[in-house]
Amino acid sequence: MSFLYIYERAAKIGVQNNCIVVESERENLKRTLPIEGVENVIIFGDASLSSSCVRHFMERDINLTWLSTKGKFYGRLESTRNVNIQRQRQQFACGEDEKFCLALAKKIIVAKVKNQITILRRYQRNRAETSVQSIVDAMAKLLPIMERTRNKEELMGHEGIAARYYYKGLAALVEPEFAFSGRNRQPPRDPFNSLLSFAYTLLMYDVYTAVVNRGLNPYASFLHSIRRGHPALCSDLMEEWRAVLADSLALYVTSKGIIKCDNFEKPNQEGGIFLDGDGSKAYIAEYEKKVRSRSQYITYVDYAVSFRRAIEMQCQRLAKAVEEGEPDIYQPVVIR
Repeated sequence: MSFLYIYERAAKIGVQNNCIVVESERENLKRTLPIEGVENVIIFGDASLSSSCVRHFMERDINLTWLSTKGKFYGRLESTRNVNIQRQRQQFACGEDEKFCLALAKKIIVAKVKNQITILRRYQRNRAETSVQSIVDAMAKLLPIMERTRNKEELMGHEGIAARYYYKGLAALVEPEFAFSGRNRQPPRDPFNSLLSFAYTLLMYDVYTAVVNRGLNPYASFLHSIRRGHPALCSDLMEEWRAVLADSLALYVTSKGIIKCDNFEKPNQEGGIFLDGDGSKAYIAEYEKKVRSRSQYITYVDYAVSFRRAIEMQCQRLAKAVEEGEPDIYQPVVIR
């Protein structure tokens, strides 16, 4: 299954002869691709769809996600065939079970920090003049403390300390022209933070699709606080993937010169910095390469799967843990 990203300005999207057709007079563009195998269409900006096209998508269970050109989420259109109210009722019940939530949260956060450590170690190999070993050691010392925590608040406090160490290490490994002093967002105020935010947006809606397809409610979480309009369960499940798929992607495209500082627009009125059209398309293409690449990080199968498929499998694993009320069924991904 594949995702279709539409970034062309004023594009018109339709379905003809079992193909998705994307046209833009403004950019003198017309492209077609078979509708078979498309799972998600993500629209950036002001593309339009016919009612016939929407009906075709709903019949084929193709989700539509609308974002601004800067990645702000507007809304989503999806069929209801994957709604599993019994599973969601069990999910809500598990969300009220403090022991279930804490056990699952520990698994996710410990895996997240382990993956952050691995990314720092990987990229330090290419920076002989830079050492982040002291940061890695400090983060590693937090792992057994996290596993002994007695509530989520205490766990997230230690996670916050680990995050400060991690971004300090990440800053030391970023290419000098992309130097940043730590995480900032809403809006991102430097190019590297802009890349991180964009990658997290793309990852969020990969996870969102997998969550919905498994009959789970994307807004009912176990780790993050529930708040209106925020798909908190997706935030939960993103944690183990942030360093693996998003942070490593930002490091890769900047170190290889795929994205350069001149691929960013001038700061907007709020001081936000965002990729321009060409930069966004190049970055999305690299993200797709990343999530389609195969690995054997899923421990409960003995074959390689794409990262996108691995996200789907993790959602299915969580659904099983919810149905049986047993958090140990969930095995977070830890890279090597």
